[in-house]
Amino acid sequence: MFKNQTLNVAPAAVMTAGTNGTFALKRAKGSVLQTLVALLFTWEDRIKQRQALREMDARALADMGITPSDVDYEANKPFWAA
Repeated sequence: MFKNQTLNVAPAAVMTAGTNGTFALKRAKGSVLQTLVALLFTWEDRIKQRQALREMDARALADMGITPSDVDYEANKPFWAA
């Protein structure tokens, strides 16, 4: 990136969880289809990240300061939960 130049890229959608268990879909500029595709990619990414976390050995987790209970908590979240 050059100085004084910005990259204007925003996610098509962000799903946020409310405190009462409800979900809100905040849509950026774009079509509904773009929003849904972005949401599906986000969910897929979460699934992959949580699977990778489950597969890490104890030493790697300790290096990052993550406990086995942290892994259990994060890995057992549903894919739609951030």
